Amino acid sequence: MVKLEKHSYWCYYAQGEKNEQEIICNMADTRHDGRLCNASDQSKESDIRIVVTSDIHYLNPSYYKECDWFEDAMLKGDGKMVTHADEILDAFQKDMEKQNPQLVIVTGDLTFNGEKESHRALAEKLKQLKAQGIAVAVLPGNHDLDNVLARSYTNTGYDKAENINATEFKEIYQELGYDQALHCDESSLSYSLTLNDDYTLLMLDSIAHEQKGASMDTGGFLADSTWTWLKQELENLRKDGKKVIVAMHHNLARHFDLFDEGYTIADNEALAELFQEYSVPFVLSGHMHCQHISEINGIYDIASSSLVDAPLQYGVIDLNQNEMDYQTHCLSISTDANAYFEQVSANKFQESYTKIEDEKIREAMQDVIVKANRYFFAGNLGDHNEELKQMEGYSYYGQEQGNVLGFPKYYLAAMMRDGDNYQSLHIDITK
Repeated sequence: MVKLEKHSYWCYYAQGEKNEQEIICNMADTRHDGRLCNASDQSKESDIRIVVTSDIHYLNPSYYKECDWFEDAMLKGDGKMVTHADEILDAFQKDMEKQNPQLVIVTGDLTFNGEKESHRALAEKLKQLKAQGIAVAVLPGNHDLDNVLARSYTNTGYDKAENINATEFKEIYQELGYDQALHCDESSLSYSLTLNDDYTLLMLDSIAHEQKGASMDTGGFLADSTWTWLKQELENLRKDGKKVIVAMHHNLARHFDLFDEGYTIADNEALAELFQEYSVPFVLSGHMHCQHISEINGIYDIASSSLVDAPLQYGVIDLNQNEMDYQTHCLSISTDANAYFEQVSANKFQESYTKIEDEKIREAMQDVIVKANRYFFAGNLGDHNEELKQMEGYSYYGQEQGNVLGFPKYYLAAMMRDGDNYQSLHIDITK
């Protein structure tokens, strides 16, 4: 048994990531039973602090060091600060010294496109957290396994890079969750971890390892054998009197009308019914790169934004027998992440706004959607709703200029309707 104790765009539509690919054509001691050796620090209430992050999309710099155009391609992509990832991870590690969690969970898309050397380099970086006495548990995302788009970029184009399969993933990340697993699913990369006397974490592999053809299948599902394993785990844990929380890459709930196909896991309603039967209070997911919280069958699905997208945030969970508090925190690096994301957004939307003939009006309208898009992906648009409505370009969306835009007008309206603050949550576990 493993027991973790307390120690001293971007996705504005489902094809966004595919389009980007076309553009850039000393570890903690462990007792014999697997428990970390710091039981004396555990609180009487069995409190535990967990940090959750997602979608790091790490690309080993060796894959683009000979490519002058790579950063320009990223500025036409989905907002991921790929070339700043090492600095972001360094800042994350320093923040973990302050946050002092027992566990860091990474819910998939660890690498840019599943390059073997990206996986190896990221694993070494995450092991530095273990050297600080912080356990780490990872899962694969749709970018990480059998990825036909693994590339090494040069000034003349790109070359195919070696990718990895599920077996290699488990070998590379063996010390980042799998070595502490209570049980592993033999047919997937799912596993369970005992967090403390009250809680067990199910790390649920929603990828099923089927990457086919020239583009990636981003949709998530559970194989039949994994459904069987999951049901047995839930039943055994209930008999043991354990509460269960779940982490996976794909979303349990539907979060946003434009984030449906390819984002919500297949058979999500059946999965939600199963989790409801076993009183799972919340699920941790990612994949959308958008900070958002949705509810299905009384279960909260907390979708973490990408760690390498503005505002470079992660979530902190304080959990005890009776309640859970969740709050996002942001990293700071030498580059202005907000300005970077807005530049990427402006590049994405620029062509759509050429329909607006008046340059001043065109720029004012584009300023609104660029800023709204950043707030929306950060999960705090609700805090800026009135600010956006007071901007010079906002009123034009309800006039003739807005009518010629098509998708951007619809997209802005959808964001404003859904705009709320999804950066914090409190759950009463006893209800």
